[in-house]
Amino acid sequence: MSFGNRALFVLLAGVSAAAIGCSGGGGGGGGGTVPTVAPTHATAAPTATPTSVATPTPTHTAGPTASPTASPTPQSTSSAIPVSTRPLHTGDTFAYAGSSLESFVYSGVTPNPSGTVAASVAQSVTDEGPTPFDGATPFDLRTVETDTQQSPAKTIGVTTDSYYASGPYLGSQTGYYTYGFASSDTEGQHITDTMASVGDHSGTFNGLVDVLPETLAQTWTNTGAQTIAESESDGFTANRTVNADGSYVENDTYPQTSQFTPPPAPLTATITENSSGSGTYVLPLEGPPNSTFSYATPSAGNITISLSQPGEPTVTNTVATWYALPLYTETDRDDGALAIPGSCDVPAQFGARANGIEQTFTRVDTVLGTLENFDQITYVVGGYAVCIRLTDTTDVFYDYSGQGDQPPFGFSFSGGQSPLEVITTTSTVGLTSTSVTGAFRTRDATSEQAVAGAALARTSFLAALERRRFERRHQAFQRLRAAHVVRAHR
Repeated sequence: MSFGNRALFVLLAGVSAAAIGCSGGGGGGGGGTVPTVAPTHATAAPTATPTSVATPTPTHTAGPTASPTASPTPQSTSSAIPVSTRPLHTGDTFAYAGSSLESFVYSGVTPNPSGTVAASVAQSVTDEGPTPFDGATPFDLRTVETDTQQSPAKTIGVTTDSYYASGPYLGSQTGYYTYGFASSDTEGQHITDTMASVGDHSGTFNGLVDVLPETLAQTWTNTGAQTIAESESDGFTANRTVNADGSYVENDTYPQTSQFTPPPAPLTATITENSSGSGTYVLPLEGPPNSTFSYATPSAGNITISLSQPGEPTVTNTVATWYALPLYTETDRDDGALAIPGSCDVPAQFGARANGIEQTFTRVDTVLGTLENFDQITYVVGGYAVCIRLTDTTDVFYDYSGQGDQPPFGFSFSGGQSPLEVITTTSTVGLTSTSVTGAFRTRDATSEQAVAGAALARTSFLAALERRRFERRHQAFQRLRAAHVVRAHR
């Protein structure tokens, strides 16, 4: 889900596009031997003709036009629908279709501008087989996606390789893990997200997507560790290393264009987020040497923000504390049997109830000024992952868009319980068909293959959110430099 509306919110109201971060995964190192890939998966040759399953293609709508809100997950009193394996087989294919909606409400001016962007989503997923990634050999599930945005009309293509494998969990249970993903879109953006320390490390897990066999009310969690690298067609690059607690360091490089040969050296910037909530944004406001924005640890209910520039006195301001630590928290849960939402457009043959696997996480970015809440539910019936619903809501407390030029820094900020902007991104994707191969595959075994395919909807959604976060940081860089130049020449 690429949500290709980078300039739309700015055109509507002069405010920023979404400022959303990514969920926890790994911190780059971790290749690892856990999870392991069963050798039989890598070597087994198909012996049966692919069988099409669930061929009805439901018609999906774009969803409501109003800003959506996340609904509390209904708690089930029924036991979980049995799912004991998440097999992966080279050559299996899956098709998903659905819709996405991105909306915002901006409170920094009156009246409060708002807007929505709706799109239809079509995904074709193919299991490419065991593939080297970060020192391991997980299965590569490749998604070719088309997002058709309705207004303004726009179509974006996204290809994402997501890496999954099964491995040990606690006792005799099995974990289904993700190693990360690599995603490219037709607008020239490339993102690679690598999970750190995948598997069990002294009781701390990362990359864990599901615990098998699935059991009602079973819970688990992951750390926030990951490394994320981005590049764009204009030469911009960014690399972010996130620690288990959500703290991170990001290094960005901005190319400069010029009529002169060779062109000027690229500009660089560094964002540092500390586990205490303090942080810095070091960037060239007028070219090197760099200046530093500092965000202090909250004290007496306030956050002190300061700007230090070479040869100039430090200036400061305060904002009411708007976040609580830790920076990253996550909870995963088997919700048991739930009613399948009508928005999933699930064909009647799948019934009305499904087993729900839910992930929620909260992430704070004290430098970019965002508080993000993410919720995902995957609906599994008889082994089929027939639907996946994703919601991400981000409160924005620092507005780097240029809507306001609040002294002394050139950007607007809010605190307490009053964000300047709220961005909500939702997506609902349903399984339309699957073709699987194997030597004697029962209906349940075949259907369990679809569970693996549904995980790709999550990966694509997270890649889209990560693109939004990079856009916000890129916008902050441009806005801070422009505001400084304007003030310097007044």
